[in-house]
Amino acid sequence: MIRIEELSKRLGNFQLGPLSLEVNEAQILVVLGRNGSGKTTILNLIAGILQPDQGKIFLDQKLLNGIPLEKRKIGYVFQRLYLFPHLDVFSNITFGLRSPKDREFIIKTKEMILLLGIEPLLTRNIQSLSGGEQQKVALARTLLTEPRLLLMDEPFTSVDITIKLALIQEIKAIVHRLNIPTIYVTHYASEAFSMADKIMILHNGYVVEDGTRDEIMLEPKVQFTKTLIQTLWF
Repeated sequence: MIRIEELSKRLGNFQLGPLSLEVNEAQILVVLGRNGSGKTTILNLIAGILQPDQGKIFLDQKLLNGIPLEKRKIGYVFQRLYLFPHLDVFSNITFGLRSPKDREFIIKTKEMILLLGIEPLLTRNIQSLSGGEQQKVALARTLLTEPRLLLMDEPFTSVDITIKLALIQEIKAIVHRLNIPTIYVTHYASEAFSMADKIMILHNGYVVEDGTRDEIMLEPKVQFTKTLIQTLWF
């Protein structure tokens, strides 16, 4: 479980928060807002790329403030995938991870490959893959680090809308199956409602509204949320 208490950060003229949130096991929180609303800043604070001015971040009841990002047990899937074009899919998935001779790791790698349905891609060059296939490769590599929290920063921006919505449903099912709390940010309402268990509406660094997927979709409490959903549907 991830819990944030009164988190805030100033970057130049931009002020994020203070804001609080909680995401339980196997739950997906989608942060929805326009570009520049502070969505990526939240992820970077949780990951440890940025340090908060105030507030506390807990993961499994452990305070993360001051802990280096490489020791936080957090998986981060970026908008830019950072895959190695000179390596095939299998080498990208396992690069820099545990020894390929480790039997337990071999079993987990095979399970992840089957779970994501990428077995036919293993010997292919990264540049020959579609955007959706590349995202699956990046996600496989991230999940093999066995993160206690998954962060996803607009990962499907370059993917065609019809492929994107199908891919989202597939990823959502995998996250629920693996029991990983997830925070996913997007500026598309259709994407948010497809992915989310819970939704947080962000505007100019502040939380305008939050609730379950159905609450935000069917009974938004503030006019800004209604307008945002209409203007950011695709």
